[in-house]
Amino acid sequence: MNRGAVKVDHCYSMTSVNGRHTIARVTKLFRITAMAAYEEIGTETLELNPIVVQFVWRHAAYPTGWSTRRQQLLLDDFVSAALKEITGT
Repeated sequence: MNRGAVKVDHCYSMTSVNGRHTIARVTKLFRITAMAAYEEIGTETLELNPIVVQFVWRHAAYPTGWSTRRQQLLLDDFVSAALKEITGT
């Protein structure tokens, strides 16, 4: 998966959380400043205006619906988490 493959309203299989298969649905893609990324997400980036992925998630085994609180990750971190699930590393 590359950075351009992430689309709004698409679902992606993510790395396991507490041993449970996790699915993320992208709700929004937007740009923020590097300083805001460090303050809000806690991740340093070399990009001037990095892309942030806002998403909701759910465990695949529980059909109780999507999380009520939206999560945010930098696009590179989101792609990395999805790739870990695909490659199994």
